[in-house]
Amino acid sequence: MPRPALHIGPKKLVESPAPKLEPGLYRTQSSALHDLEFTGDLQPWPGFLSAVRTTHQNHTWRNEVLDLPLQTRDPYTHGNVEVGDEHGVQDRFHKYFGDVLNSIFTSQSKGIRFADFKCVQSTFAGTPDVILKDDNHVLNVAGELKVPWVRKNFLDDKLDDDDELRNIFAQPIMYMQKLGCVYGLLSNYKETIFLRQLVNNQGIWRVEYSPVVQSSTTYNRRATNPPVVSIRQCFFHVGCDALNQGPVNNTTPRWVVRK
Repeated sequence: MPRPALHIGPKKLVESPAPKLEPGLYRTQSSALHDLEFTGDLQPWPGFLSAVRTTHQNHTWRNEVLDLPLQTRDPYTHGNVEVGDEHGVQDRFHKYFGDVLNSIFTSQSKGIRFADFKCVQSTFAGTPDVILKDDNHVLNVAGELKVPWVRKNFLDDKLDDDDELRNIFAQPIMYMQKLGCVYGLLSNYKETIFLRQLVNNQGIWRVEYSPVVQSSTTYNRRATNPPVVSIRQCFFHVGCDALNQGPVNNTTPRWVVRK
């Protein structure tokens, strides 16, 4: 007898965590961190979690069935493929973040989506691991992925170390500056930090960074201080806001340098 399925709409789906990553027994031990340093003004992103929560609460969610998980454990909705390097992490990231968020963006008539970097026209020599682009193929968000099992790639334990942050943020910030994106991110799948670049009245640019958001977190609407939001809610918020931001021209010299 077929097992019954539960209908899941976009609101429920965006509130949900991502499946757990399955690292293989044998895997790369390289951090793949570049020998770069961000030299500019670096500050925490004030009110990020509250803004994500507000976007979620204020959005009028259109009901549409986006997922049909079985009431008993459905093996196809969980991460089963073992990963051993950054390419494997990137594949899982695009499946459980990119594919899911693209279906949510489409269901809510938001003209933005995850894509490969080669899907936008650019003369930039580098290749961001993660991008979001709009319906006109304009790049809105650029980011970098790392493997989560190498200590140098742990994010939560680096928030109090300015030197460490300037190193691990340097590559995505370089993408943001060179490609004119307001928003960027650094993720090891398990943990994600969102970035944005802003300019003040004196023409001085700075980068702000969000708290670490865990992919295992489920939205808790009762938690307000601090808000507890899912990683997918964060991507929805950043994606929606990125649509309101055009390309920026940050010409700050030596913003990111070789160490």
